[in-house]
Amino acid sequence: METPARPRSQVTPRTVWTVALNVLALVAVLWLLARAWTVLSWVMVALFLALAAHPLVRWMEGRGVRRGAAVLAVGLLGMGLLSALLMTLVPMLLEQARALVQAVPDYVYQLQHRPWVQKLDERYDVIDRIATELRQRIPMTPGPVWGVVTDLLRKLAAVVTISVLTIFFLLFGPDLFDKALQWVEPSRREHWRGLGHEMHRTVGGYVAGAFLISLIGGGVTAVSTLLLGVPYFMALGLAMAVLGLIPFVGAFLGMLLVTGTTFASVGTKEGLIALVVFVVYQQVEGNLLQPLIQRRTLKMNPLLIALVMLVGTSLAGLIGALLALPIAGAVQVLLQDRLARLHEQWRTGKNGVTRVILAPEDQGRRQQPPSEPPLIQH
Repeated sequence: METPARPRSQVTPRTVWTVALNVLALVAVLWLLARAWTVLSWVMVALFLALAAHPLVRWMEGRGVRRGAAVLAVGLLGMGLLSALLMTLVPMLLEQARALVQAVPDYVYQLQHRPWVQKLDERYDVIDRIATELRQRIPMTPGPVWGVVTDLLRKLAAVVTISVLTIFFLLFGPDLFDKALQWVEPSRREHWRGLGHEMHRTVGGYVAGAFLISLIGGGVTAVSTLLLGVPYFMALGLAMAVLGLIPFVGAFLGMLLVTGTTFASVGTKEGLIALVVFVVYQQVEGNLLQPLIQRRTLKMNPLLIALVMLVGTSLAGLIGALLALPIAGAVQVLLQDRLARLHEQWRTGKNGVTRVILAPEDQGRRQQPPSEPPLIQH
């Protein structure tokens, strides 16, 4: 009696080696990304700034200025504003920020005398815990000189690198995109070129609009707190400008920071005025500025925005929070294009025809069943 043949395995050694090499390649790519994350973050910030500056460059090109001259003018304008900021506002900002940080524990103790805070503190003992934690974490003396110099040089290198990359993106980004299209099938190049322009228009418009709106919010915050007599108006204005770039969560955090600081440093009346000013400005921003400035930029579901912001923040902190939505907007353009193509395929069928499947009783009535199912051309 012959022994039945054992079934041959469907997994060949070649398949095993292919899967193993693909996994190793993926691990190597992830390792390289982790090692080069600092440089990649600089590149993403430069792209972010280039998208924000592109509308101004395009406006100057529309007035007859050559692209190179327009990029140079925008670069010099940015450098001039940065230099003015460093020479005039930054010392004041640093002084106010240092004073604000050092005054936080005292403000906590001042809040302790409020009746509602006293009731909360009697039950949970939160005031002493917060004050102790802040005093432990806030450095009251400067660190070693070598560490300060190294950190300063690192930040200076980041600023120079990001500035140069931003100019390069503005100058050579379109040519690089055209060169990349040479790898695409000729019949699909125009489609991908239009898709790239749509991504650039949507994401670039959003970035430029977000910058403009955040600067307006920072200016309103600085002026209103200055008029209310808050000694940290410059630091609060800058913090509000940065937080304004973060959808949803940034406005709420800014409200807590501005109103809380005003309450603690000036008084209850001024704190209530700051809260009213903040609420009124948020209504103006949501109902007037955003529809006017970002009327043709990316539109995304609020739940999806919240999820994207959470993922970006968890992966890369503040930079991830700033870049998550533009990246998601670019991905959304690609997914919308793919969805439109799928709908077209579902509507016309895979080969441009629709198959008609007969019921069993109808098939029995046919004299000669065809070798292929009948086709009806659209």
